[in-house]
Amino acid sequence: MNKTLKVRFVQTVCLSLFFVLVSGILRVQASSADIVISSDQDSYSKGDYVDIYIDIEAEVFPGDFEGYLLYPSELLEYVSGPELASGGEGVIKLNDSVTSSSRNDRRYSLRFKALGTGEAKISFRDTPELYEFEEGYLMSVSVSEMTVKIESSKSASADNSLAVLKISPGTLAPEFSKTVSVYETTVKEDVEKLIVSAAATDTNATVEVSGNQKLEIGENRIEIKVTAENGESKTYVIKCIREGETQGSENNSGDRQETGNSTRENPENPDNDQNLQENQILKNGISAIEDGGKTKLFINNEYELVTDTTGIEIPEGYKKTSMVIDGVSIPVYFSEDADTYMLLLLKNSNGEISLYNYDRTEKTIQKYLGKSTETTVKHVMTDSIEALELANSYEKSLNTLTLIIAVLSGISMALLIVVIRMALKSKGDGNDL
Repeated sequence: MNKTLKVRFVQTVCLSLFFVLVSGILRVQASSADIVISSDQDSYSKGDYVDIYIDIEAEVFPGDFEGYLLYPSELLEYVSGPELASGGEGVIKLNDSVTSSSRNDRRYSLRFKALGTGEAKISFRDTPELYEFEEGYLMSVSVSEMTVKIESSKSASADNSLAVLKISPGTLAPEFSKTVSVYETTVKEDVEKLIVSAAATDTNATVEVSGNQKLEIGENRIEIKVTAENGESKTYVIKCIREGETQGSENNSGDRQETGNSTRENPENPDNDQNLQENQILKNGISAIEDGGKTKLFINNEYELVTDTTGIEIPEGYKKTSMVIDGVSIPVYFSEDADTYMLLLLKNSNGEISLYNYDRTEKTIQKYLGKSTETTVKHVMTDSIEALELANSYEKSLNTLTLIIAVLSGISMALLIVVIRMALKSKGDGNDL
């Protein structure tokens, strides 16, 4: 009788261990989810609104979600989305803290406006983080991406001609005509910059001027590129000859001193030195020109500088100052609490006036959406590092649990063998009786 009780006790223990192992194995296998990016259609026309959907399908109730959605800012402009979405100028941060969940699926809707023509790829940077709602475990996620094609509208104009082309100083030869694409002019030696005023015949066409800054002695090529609404472009060329003889740097003493590729004026003036250093730092990421009395900035896209702050609320803690870019002094707003960033008041190609965050380190710009935007930009790298550390920690925990399961499996097998042997022995003893 005692032997029978012992056998049953050991059997009960083995069964309990078996169920513990099975539940552990099921727990170690992380729940999975699919994240799909989609839209109502594959192609749009320039000027259309583009609705992008992010759908989550999970095995269990999904909880907190965080990810960074990338898109080409030259083709799409972020218009609106849920409160959990913030950013712009090429990256949208989605940060959803879920307090309740009763479904295995979820959808986020974002609206963009088509600005240009081409193929716009929309994808997540790295793998988004999705957690189980009930247990809080990080889920295994598969992510898709999509590309939408943006075409010219059927009624888009093909007019890429200029209606007006003027220069200062100097005159064009021959006299301007929209059908003539090559001109010549001559300026004196003291002229370092040619002011070009150009207006397209079609108001929906865009005009870009290049080569009119920092004229060299001799012949300079200035290009005025006109892009029609349908994307077709035409280039007008001005061959500008600057008078004077080429001289070595030893003849440029006095008020002008060469330092690398930049020119310093009045080196005894420390304020000018500070502006010059800022100009050298920003030179590769941002450029500025004065065109027809307006200051235009080029940071991936073209923006027009706005000086009238009427109706614009400058954030608390920001003070107005100025910096020099390509010889042009522009007003900026600076905060000691965010010395890496400066605020610029700009008008984009759609005529919208907004404050923009300029990152002096990364040479990037994005629309200012408040303090949360600064924090988002400032901690993007930190968030990525934390995500990587979390993934590594999860992998280590998974390996440890796998080892524990293997050990417990061995113990269970040994106990099972013992139970079988004891059962056989007990049966043999009963036959002897």
